Amino acid sequence: MPTDNGLGLFLTALPAQLAIDFAQRGEAAGFRSAWFPEITFADSFGPATAAALQTERVGIGTGVVGIWSRSAVTMALQAATLHQLSGGRLILGLGVQARGYVEGWHGQTYRKPVEAMRDFVTILKKAFAGGLVSHEGEVFSVANFHLDLELPQPPPKIYIAANGPRMIELAGEIADGIVGWFQSVEYLRDVTMPALRRGAAKAGRSLDGFDATVGFPAVVTRDDSGVELAKGQAMMYATALGSAPAYLESARAAGFGAEAEAIGELVRAGDLRGAVARVPDEMAAALLMCGSADRVRARIDAYREAGLTGIHVLPSPPGGYYPLYEDHFPVSSLAQLPEFDFPALLGSFSDTIELLGS
Repeated sequence: MPTDNGLGLFLTALPAQLAIDFAQRGEAAGFRSAWFPEITFADSFGPATAAALQTERVGIGTGVVGIWSRSAVTMALQAATLHQLSGGRLILGLGVQARGYVEGWHGQTYRKPVEAMRDFVTILKKAFAGGLVSHEGEVFSVANFHLDLELPQPPPKIYIAANGPRMIELAGEIADGIVGWFQSVEYLRDVTMPALRRGAAKAGRSLDGFDATVGFPAVVTRDDSGVELAKGQAMMYATALGSAPAYLESARAAGFGAEAEAIGELVRAGDLRGAVARVPDEMAAALLMCGSADRVRARIDAYREAGLTGIHVLPSPPGGYYPLYEDHFPVSSLAQLPEFDFPALLGSFSDTIELLGS
């Protein structure tokens, strides 16, 4: 049996069968968890369930599912079913998602995100506890629901996707873990960990047993060429203010505020290639998992020293970047986007698993 390498593997931009295959390969290489996203490539629960039936040890994460994408009752039913079929391995990752996803795709009203997450998690925890659930919340409510399904114990762990201080604090108060994204060590140290401690104190608990995790786009290579090949990802997230303003704050905390502002100006002017070229090596290395396995492992160690209990990697297309939401990049600039190289993406997954496996 391989040694647990302590890493989660995010399986984004893959057809369902390939996501399942890479989950199996990740388990064989010692990855701690495999995470199935829900954006445009597939739903989360279908591939996650299939992967659970074809693996034995690896944690099965929904990475992440939006709380406005389905009712709390439907979420409870899907999560409970997957937890049962996986033998108790589900990690239920929840997020509010970007406003455009919520309103443009799901036809819901994005409002009071922190209060909405509190309501949603409260309903799920009551359902997983086996009682009759009634909850009148600020955003989400349910009346007289009972989950008639025997759950493996302990019940599903609930992780909240959070990058802003208020949502991070909520995670520390009510969740089993957090999934942050694109956080520099400095942002983790100065914002995330203090907010988690505040939330835990509010609930009268410690963070013992709490899983503080952050995920990163990754281009892991046999040499340090991955640093250059990952710069498009650094540009993409540092300018994604419509997705999470904290991404820019993370760059600022790491000392790259001026660079991030200049990169943002180039993006707004429609010069995507110039924006990528403006990313210094040091900025890419500080915000991503990129370069040689030794370099990446050193970064992982630094994050663990700063307080993380888990790190996730999202193998990314070398040299690739793309808009994260509508209007992220000016329409006039979209012709500059690099052609999506699917074989290179698959190579990135294979290299990440091989080079970071235990």
